[in-house]
Amino acid sequence: MRLRVYLDVLRTPSVSRLLGSAVVGRMPTAMAGLAIVLLVREAGASYAVAGLVAGAYSIALALTSPLLGRLVDRVGQTRVLVGSAAASALSFGALAAAGRSASPAVLAVLAALAGASIPPVAACMRALWSELLGHGGQLQAAFAVESTVQELIFVIGPPLVALLAAVFSPAAAVLGTGALLLIGVGVFAATPASRAWRGQRRAADWAGPLRSRGIRAVLASIVLLAGAFGIVEVTVVADAEQLGSRTLAGPLLALWAAGSMIGGLAFGSRASDRGPEQRMIGLLFLVVAGIALLAVAGGLVQLGAGMVLAGLGIAPAIACLYLLVDRLAPAGTVTEAFTWVTTAFATGFAVGNALGGTLVQQVGIDAAFLIAAGGVAAAALLARLRRHALAAPPAGMPETREGLGRAG
Repeated sequence: MRLRVYLDVLRTPSVSRLLGSAVVGRMPTAMAGLAIVLLVREAGASYAVAGLVAGAYSIALALTSPLLGRLVDRVGQTRVLVGSAAASALSFGALAAAGRSASPAVLAVLAALAGASIPPVAACMRALWSELLGHGGQLQAAFAVESTVQELIFVIGPPLVALLAAVFSPAAAVLGTGALLLIGVGVFAATPASRAWRGQRRAADWAGPLRSRGIRAVLASIVLLAGAFGIVEVTVVADAEQLGSRTLAGPLLALWAAGSMIGGLAFGSRASDRGPEQRMIGLLFLVVAGIALLAVAGGLVQLGAGMVLAGLGIAPAIACLYLLVDRLAPAGTVTEAFTWVTTAFATGFAVGNALGGTLVQQVGIDAAFLIAAGGVAAAALLARLRRHALAAPPAGMPETREGLGRAG
């Protein structure tokens, strides 16, 4: 592996501070869903109800992310990030305070408020990469670094939720989620590179990045992929409970993320003559095989090993998706384009979370894993069918992003 390219990216001024604070600020990505499920389950509700409450969080995040992204493209990052982080942290606090005493409907509303105000720090980080590194070969390495390093969120987040829930309570895990969000986003927003960033001029139309056929194809694949991940998340909690303790879900999900980190390091620095739209398909089928193996895992050790295998293709596949979005986004819409990625993931997770609880109760754990594997296969098939839209430059846009399509 050629790890030097990663080191070169990390040595770029401001990158380490931005990337580190972005990881902390994005901890709700890995913590909120599990913390909400544990909070609702502690109150005695079913997995189906827990999935619906977690889904309310994800749906709200999906609906508002593009609006916040468009606002960032117009007014800059600082005010949007700071204001939304404060609102989301307060909502997490209210959700934790409601705890056992509130009805599922109230918990769903509070979860939705927390999700609706999640700041678009991930999209802001991705918009900064080209400002910091230009559009040359280092940009691919940057997205590979991010897709690998962001797995630290999923390595640290679920075990941290499990620890806080076991030592204190699920409410403490929800509070911790809000606190980390506020700290990470605050440091990120105070960084000079973030404070100075301004979007390009854009065409005056309502569709923004969605007028690109390639962007629409990427987002459709992401929805299917994230739906499968949402099913796996809830199913792992149920499997862990069957093995003796719901809190085992945290370490198991961390192993999934660890597998993704290994895959990101293994594949992310490799040169290739194929474009990201081609490389992504094979990587997604690697994820399919790994998730399918979870259905035949017979105990905790086998399940843990299966989670590592199921993660190997995730980070490098997501890096390919980021490259495609950066290449295909029309000028002046890059932050909004990346928030649509967040929306697509959140929408898929919401459906997957809600469907996962129902599948566990109706068809069982093994069948739920197989259905999740089928969702990833559908994402790969869609990418294959729409490969021309993914490979083509954005036609008729104010500005074409170049230098990324065939980069290794």
